[in-house]
This record gives sequence, structure tokens and C-alpha cells, in this order.
Amino acid sequence: MEIITLFSLFILGISYGSTACMFSCMPFLTPLLVTNSGSIASANKVVIPFSLGRVTSYIFISMIASYSAIFTKNIIKDTQTFQILLGLFTISMSLYLFYKIFNKNSSCGSSNVKVKTKGSFAIFTMGLLISLNPCVPVLTLISFSANTTTLSEGFLSGLFFGVGAVITPYVFYTFLVSNIVSGLIEAFKKYSKIIELSSIAFLFLVGCLILLGKVNL
Repeated sequence: MEIITLFSLFILGISYGSTACMFSCMPFLTPLLVTNSGSIASANKVVIPFSLGRVTSYIFISMIASYSAIFTKNIIKDTQTFQILLGLFTISMSLYLFYKIFNKNSSCGSSNVKVKTKGSFAIFTMGLLISLNPCVPVLTLISFSANTTTLSEGFLSGLFFGVGAVITPYVFYTFLVSNIVSGLIEAFKKYSKIIELSSIAFLFLVGCLILLGKVNL
């Protein structure tokens, strides 16, 4: 596979990630960053699993398209199933955070909730599911991958597209949104627990709306 082809997919991914995709992630990442915004490292515990989930999804789409374009298009068209799964994982993530914030074993009564291994897996899955969205760039990736001749070419196509798609959102949420949220909590430190609970409740609401089909991503 020619480097220029992979570079073109990378640029396509960047253009996708810099537009609607970046803001479609906001209902998921922003509430999670409220509870993990103390530092860049804390923000990375949220943004990196989410981004890896998205890249994995694009690789999966591309490899399956390389094997069978028709089969992949049928999978992508089944948006209801993925809406339900995304809603369930979003709700489970919010319930997990509610549990952690009220857990009696929380350190020294601090209200700050850090995402652990189980939470990281849920964030990864949310990132994976949100990317199974039949938008124009993803359909372009499918069309291109359907013309590849090997699974390795399909893998590289999905990888370059996926990395391009997550670069801008990663910078935006890790370095900009995270700092804004961190500054907000610091400025209203005595209300930090209320802010965290409100963000978790919002995440739960988003999950319910997705599950009920009221929100389509």
C-alpha cells in the first residue's frame, strides 16, 4: 500500500475529527473530565481509553470492509443495536462513578473520583461504540477498504484514519477542556462535590436519552 494513500486517509481522519466528531464526544468526555481533571495525567486516564476505543472501532470497520464490504455496511446500518449498547455503557459508567463518589472507602472523604481499571474499560467501549456511526468519512473509509486486497491493508487503513480522527479531540479535551474544568472546580472548590455529582447525573441522562433513541450521534 502506498504511503500517499495512507497519508490521505490520515488527513481524512483529521478533517473528520476536527469537525462534528469532536463535539459529538462532548456529552461523554466532559462529565468524565470533571471527575478526572486534576492534571494532564488524570485527563489522559479518560481521553486515552476513549480514543483507543475509537481507533479500534475504525480498524475493525476497515478490516471487515476489506473482507466483505456488504457485510460491513449492513453492520453499520444497524444503528439501533449500537445505540442501545452505547446507552447501556454510558449509564453503567455514570452508575460506577456514583458508586465511587459515595463509597465509604474513598480516601479521606475527598469527593474527587478517579477512573480505575473497570472505568477505563467502560470508557474504551464507549469510544468504540460511538465510532460505529454511518457518517460520510466512515462510509468513505468503508468504500476505500472494500477495494484493498489483504486484511493487513485494511488494518493500516483503519489505523491511519483512526489516529488522524483522534488527534484533534485528544488535544482539545486533554489540554483545553480539562484545564477549563479544573479551573472551574478550583474556583468553586466548596461546590466541587456538587459539580461532580451534577456532571455524573448529566452523563446518566445522556445514557438514558441514547437508550430511548432521543439522542442520535
